[in-house]
Amino acid sequence: MSPEFGLFNQLDTFMDCTNPCSHPKLALDCLLSFFLLGFSKNAPPKDYSLESSKSARIFSGFTSISIIAAIFGNGILPEIQATLAPPATGKMVKGLLMCYSVIFVTFYSAAVSGYWAFGNESNSNILKSLMPDNGPSLAPTSVIGLAVVFVLLQLFAIGLVYSQVAFEIMEKKSADVKQGLFSKRNLIPRLILRTLYMMFCGFMAAMLPFFGDINGVVGAIGFIPLDFILPMLLYNMTHKPPKTSIIYWTNISIMAVFTGAGFMGAFSSTRKLILDANKFKLFSSDVVD
Repeated sequence: MSPEFGLFNQLDTFMDCTNPCSHPKLALDCLLSFFLLGFSKNAPPKDYSLESSKSARIFSGFTSISIIAAIFGNGILPEIQATLAPPATGKMVKGLLMCYSVIFVTFYSAAVSGYWAFGNESNSNILKSLMPDNGPSLAPTSVIGLAVVFVLLQLFAIGLVYSQVAFEIMEKKSADVKQGLFSKRNLIPRLILRTLYMMFCGFMAAMLPFFGDINGVVGAIGFIPLDFILPMLLYNMTHKPPKTSIIYWTNISIMAVFTGAGFMGAFSSTRKLILDANKFKLFSSDVVD
C-alpha cells in the first residue's frame, strides 16, 4: 500500500461514501485487457502445466479453496446488515444473491481470462501482470490508468466497510451520546482515532507486502467456519430438527466436510506462508503471491 492510498483511504473514512459500481467496472476493464492481450502477437508465452509434485498440487488446491472462501465470505456483510431492520429474511436473501452474483461474474471473469492470457505465470496482482518488470507494458496507458482508478475506488469501499467495526468499538468508548454527532466533543476524538487507525493500517499494509498467502489463512481460519460450519451448527441448535431427518444429517455432513477443508486449508496456507517467508522484504513494492 502506498502512502498516497493510505491518505486517500483516510479521507474516505471521514466522508463515509462508497462506489459499489467500481467492482464490475474494474473486472470489465481487466477482462477486455486480457482478451486483447491473449489474441495479441506480443502476448507472453503461456504454460498451463500444473506442479509436478502431487502433494504440492493438493496443498495448492486447499489453499485455493481457502482463498475462494475468503472472497465469497464477503457475502456475510450484506447478510449481517440485512438483519439490522425487519423483515430480515427477504432482504438477506436478496443481498446474498446480489453479492454472490457480482462476485461470481467479476472475480471469475478476471481470473479465467487472466489465466488464459498468462498461464501459470499470472500474478495475483493484476496490474503487475499487465506491467511486467522486464519489457514494455502489455496494456495501453489509458487501460492501466482506469484499472488503477477502479482499484482505488474498490479499496476505498472495502476499507470503509471493514473499518466500521473498529470505528464503532473506538467511538463507543470515546463518544458522549448526550452530545451531537458533529459536536466538538465527539468530532475531534473521532478525527484523531480514525486518523491514527488508518495510519496504522496503512503502515502495516506497506510493511508486509503479501496478499495471497494471508488471504488463504484468513479464509481457512475465519470465513470457512463462519460461512459453512457455524450456520449449520446454529440451525441444528435453534430449530432442533429430528436426528433422523435429512436436514439434520445434511447439516452434520456439511460441518464435517468443511471442518476438514478448514483444517487442510489452514495447514496448506500456513505452509505456503512459511515457504514464501524468504521472499518477504519489509516495505517492498513487490507483492508476494
